[in-house]
Amino acid sequence: MSDLNFRLEVFEGPLDLLLSLIAKNKVDIYDIPIALILDQYMEYIEQMRQMDMEIAGEFIVMAAELMLIKSRMLLPRPETEEKDEEDPRAALARALIEYKRAKEAAAFLSDQYGIYAGRIAKEPEVLDTRSDLPEHIELSLLEKALGRVLSRNSRLPDLARESELAIQRLLSAKIVPVSAKIFTVMRLLKKNGTMDFEDILMTAHSRSELIAIFSATLELLKVQRVTMDTLDGRVLLTLNLTHPREGVAV
Repeated sequence: MSDLNFRLEVFEGPLDLLLSLIAKNKVDIYDIPIALILDQYMEYIEQMRQMDMEIAGEFIVMAAELMLIKSRMLLPRPETEEKDEEDPRAALARALIEYKRAKEAAAFLSDQYGIYAGRIAKEPEVLDTRSDLPEHIELSLLEKALGRVLSRNSRLPDLARESELAIQRLLSAKIVPVSAKIFTVMRLLKKNGTMDFEDILMTAHSRSELIAIFSATLELLKVQRVTMDTLDGRVLLTLNLTHPREGVAV
């Protein structure tokens, strides 16, 4: 027998060992050369004995099963039974296929657990922003401005454009806090006076930042730190200098 360089501890059971032998010999799982695989399987058992390792009963049971399959394949079969009789290796092949699928599923679930462990899913909420805005503020105009910026600004990365990478990109995307963008919007308006809302949105460098700016603007309109006017369909924003600053420096 050829020397086998197995790390004995990696095999979780006899099916795991058989899959390794099948892969090593590059043979079809549905056409297993039982004599070859049995020889290598028994060599592994012998190595365990030589290393004074405790041999689990399931390894011995599988060895007996392999010997039985080998003997059945050596026995001549009557011609009348050749077409109807199942291949002696068929049950073993099915067991190996099921074990392989279970092992692959376990590996996949382990990877997913590593990615998502510690995360808690939150059900989506419908936010009623309209009721919080002053009555004269038309939210639809702000939404249309946001839509125009999104449709024409191709430099903003679309996290959902490639579905197979969507999860990875979302997980790695930098989270932009709305609170930071509140100060950004206020500084822009203080420096430039009245500004077109779309020009403010265009300062964003990512979709996450764009949404944060939009949300920050809504917050400023709610507390009336910013006033809104319209001109020829454009949304114009101005910092409300008469509003109490409440300790916020811009």
